[in-house]
Amino acid sequence: MVSKQWRLIRSGLGEPAWNMAVDEALAVLHSEEEGRTPVLRLYTWEPPALSLGYFQDMSEIDLAALIRLGIVPVKRITGGRAVLHYGDLTYSVVATAGKDTPEGVVASYRYLCQGLLQAFADLGIKAELGRAKPSAPAWSEACFATATTSDITWQGKKFVGSAQKRLGRTLLQHGSILVFPQGQLLTEVFACEGEAKCRALLESTTCLQSILAKTLTLGEVGEAVIRGFSRALGIQFEEDELNDKERNLAASLVPKYELLPILSEF
Repeated sequence: MVSKQWRLIRSGLGEPAWNMAVDEALAVLHSEEEGRTPVLRLYTWEPPALSLGYFQDMSEIDLAALIRLGIVPVKRITGGRAVLHYGDLTYSVVATAGKDTPEGVVASYRYLCQGLLQAFADLGIKAELGRAKPSAPAWSEACFATATTSDITWQGKKFVGSAQKRLGRTLLQHGSILVFPQGQLLTEVFACEGEAKCRALLESTTCLQSILAKTLTLGEVGEAVIRGFSRALGIQFEEDELNDKERNLAASLVPKYELLPILSEF
């Protein structure tokens, strides 16, 4: 396979709205410059956050629980349902559909997920893509309640959830890899859905620590993802950082994603 050059940005810890703003900034600037180099970015969240899909309503979330638990709500540029960012590693890819990835939405998901599947295979995990149709009725407001063909499962339990947004030919795909159990915290965040749904949510979800019966650091998981993309997709990564243009645009986009004013009025 011919090697392809991509930027690799290890962002580390980031505030929730900043994380989402950076993803959009990278996608916007990529869409404005023909031939711009694709990006794989890895990041985590501090403080813990709950990211809501673009069309999701805050009224569907237990605000009192978020306040009590110190979890910050943010919007995402992508669709889908709520994702709890606690004990997870998030990846994002910005690339040109039809050039860096297949053109179609489903085909591009499958293509990029090959990098993740290779990463997990290298860790000794026989993972596979989810099987639910993207249009399947939602029984929960939690993203990890349902595993579609854009998600990754182990023995039927979901541990990676991904979503995608297109800006012209530019593709932004980002996703959450559950590394550590969310357990009780997950049930408290979605307690408003009722005990039966919370129990079903826990039963439908797993994490790398539970699968492997050992603890990996977020850094180790990140390295596995980098190797997986490189091996499965023939990518050669060049370490990089956000440039001034990307940082400035991201800073201007932060207010778009902040939902704290809603909580302060609660």
